[in-house]
Amino acid sequence: MKQSVSSGTLYFMGSELAFMLSNYLIHIGLARYLGLEAYGVFGILMSLYLVNRSVLNTGLPRAVSKFLSESPEKIGPIFRSSFKIQVGIAVSFTLFYILFAPLIADSLHDHSLVYYIIFIGVMVTPMALLSLHTNGYLNGLRLFRQQAYVSTVYPIVRLGFTILLVWLGWALWGALVGYFMAIIFGLLWCMYLLRRFNTKADKTTEDQAYPAKKIISFAIPIVIASLAFTLLRNVNILFIKSILGDNTLVGLYAAAATLSTITYITFTGLPLTLTPSVSRAIASQDWHQVRKYVSKSIRYLLLLLLPVTALMAATSKELLTFFYSAEYAPAASVLSLLVVASAFLSIFSVFCSIVTGSGRPRMEMYWCVGLVVALTLLNILLIPVYGVIGSAWASVITSFIATVIAGSYVYWKFKAFTKVFSLIRISGVSVLVFILAQHWHYSGIALAIPYITLTLLYGILLYLFGELKKSDFLFMRNLLQGEREK
Repeated sequence: MKQSVSSGTLYFMGSELAFMLSNYLIHIGLARYLGLEAYGVFGILMSLYLVNRSVLNTGLPRAVSKFLSESPEKIGPIFRSSFKIQVGIAVSFTLFYILFAPLIADSLHDHSLVYYIIFIGVMVTPMALLSLHTNGYLNGLRLFRQQAYVSTVYPIVRLGFTILLVWLGWALWGALVGYFMAIIFGLLWCMYLLRRFNTKADKTTEDQAYPAKKIISFAIPIVIASLAFTLLRNVNILFIKSILGDNTLVGLYAAAATLSTITYITFTGLPLTLTPSVSRAIASQDWHQVRKYVSKSIRYLLLLLLPVTALMAATSKELLTFFYSAEYAPAASVLSLLVVASAFLSIFSVFCSIVTGSGRPRMEMYWCVGLVVALTLLNILLIPVYGVIGSAWASVITSFIATVIAGSYVYWKFKAFTKVFSLIRISGVSVLVFILAQHWHYSGIALAIPYITLTLLYGILLYLFGELKKSDFLFMRNLLQGEREK
């Protein structure tokens, strides 16, 4: 059964919450168990892993999602063509890592990373197929609930495998093998969920094959954009390692970067449901619905995103001490900046999903490639002078530029955006929350006191200012009940 954008977004937010929690438990556990320097090595490996994961999650799968949502009757040809393409991409990635592992390790001034990097390459093929099945097939068929189930259980299984293998004494290898075993589990489950669709695909003849060129031409700019977008989020650790060569500093930055992605990970469900929905609305020339998707999505994103960003930025030292230990407290200023950068990237990703859904994936590619160039230059200029804080500022600057460029294009293209007064009210109250949180110093579990209090204050003030209305509460009720949008 197909689900709506609102219910789909809720499913994904739930699955991303599970992913986020398991991810943080792994990072926090390894940071405490392995120590700061060894955790820095894990951060380097995860940067490479996340580059693979994000490219494979959002490249070809997003193209497949688009074509399946537009032409579900062509499921068989699309299945066959996309599978062959994804396998080709995966094999290319695997060979690259295997052949160039020594070169990559030497560029990071640490030859001991070679075998870890090779294993990262081995993980690519099953990870590519898992991404195709979840973000491609399940998403394109609008089976949001089933996709969310897989995305929820998969990180829990990964956490279990990782804890077991690390506890058995495998250290970093335990984490990598645990990730690999969880990927295999998720892939097998997806194949089971899609068995009836695969049967339907097998019944179609070869002369009905979907043009691979059409999929590739749409996917290539998304792949490039995805690689560039992932580098925007993860390349800083590699620059810090290469330029400063200190695993301790890498560990501090990795801890801050991991916590800062809370907002981005939580709200990735919105782009996943927006892309096929905007694509379908545009295909049917329903411009009113397109503008509705744009304006409503941006407003609700800001309503939820800005207060979380304000609270985290104001209590960065307390968060690091609570989750990691006092050893990681020096990264507090880095975390404050990266939380802001993550918020900008969350908004930017929503704009990109709207543009991609409208059939213009090349725009996202141009933006992201240009921004990676800017981030690279800023890292090269700022890290030697300011250290890790310079890298954090590089992320803030580039993510802000990205949001302004993409937001301006969406407004010009669709003539839809959040109302100015809504933006002012939401931003103004979020700034007030930030100021109050800075002067309310609690530590440990007591952090929940200012968080809950200031969140309630945020909601009350927006209600008094007329920003939160009855329609918003009705929307949230429908969202929680999984009702279809009117």
